[in-house]
Amino acid sequence: MARRNNLVFETKKRSGSGGARKFWFILVICVLAVLTVSLAVILKNSDYDVDTAFGFEKESTSAEAVSETKPVNFKADRIFLLLCAESDRQTVHFMNLVKVEMPQCRVTVLSVDPDSVIQATENGGESPESIYAKSGERALVSALEAAYDINIDRYAAATPTDFKTFVNYFGGIKITVPEQIEYKTEQINLVLIKGNQIIKGDSLYKYMLYLTTLGADGREKQSAAMLEILGGIFNEANTEKRSKIFSQITNSFTTDMTIVDFSAEEEGIIQLMQNGIRDSKIAAYPEEFNERSGR
Repeated sequence: MARRNNLVFETKKRSGSGGARKFWFILVICVLAVLTVSLAVILKNSDYDVDTAFGFEKESTSAEAVSETKPVNFKADRIFLLLCAESDRQTVHFMNLVKVEMPQCRVTVLSVDPDSVIQATENGGESPESIYAKSGERALVSALEAAYDINIDRYAAATPTDFKTFVNYFGGIKITVPEQIEYKTEQINLVLIKGNQIIKGDSLYKYMLYLTTLGADGREKQSAAMLEILGGIFNEANTEKRSKIFSQITNSFTTDMTIVDFSAEEEGIIQLMQNGIRDSKIAAYPEEFNERSGR
């Protein structure tokens, strides 16, 4: 019996020792696990690159890396109607058709005479200004499409105040004035020196108005000024501001451009801004405006 008691006593002791060892082993594992997780969190928050530290090459999948390697080659032609008119639509100050051809980054501008007859009627005909005054932007777009055999993708109409504010958003636009101007009427008081200069919104608006008084020659100069305005907007310096510029247009102008349009055309906008307007043309007649560049 004493021997059996010895056996029982020794077995319990060994069992207790084994349990203690298991307890300490599990405790150490838990502590190590907590330390490992804590260390990983600290390294992550410190932007520590473990792969790089141990000599492993890491493939970048960031949006920035993708944008640097992905070639942008947007292919599309778009025609826009841009006009400046009073808020009651009774007076159109200037009106331009703008064609953008990608990937050439080619821009063609046609200055439209608001008083020209583009639509036959029983009374002889209607001008862009009269159509706009009576029926608004969409009717004007339809009339110009029929008269010039084109498809206008989007329009943007600005009041004089909208136009000035938009130009001033860029701190003014660099414009080449072909000759010194000293012009004064009840509506316009304009003085500009000859040559390249940054022109703020009010003076640029008056300059565009002044050019409408010069007939066909003035309309061509107006088209040249519009090209420079577009060049002052679509350039590399403004690439990062493209969404803000779009917001300025949609919030200030009467337009059918939407955020969906911006998203769909953003690659083309980036390409045009990064490259600038590579090729430009002033169209004196609708037939010239309709000519397509070589692919």
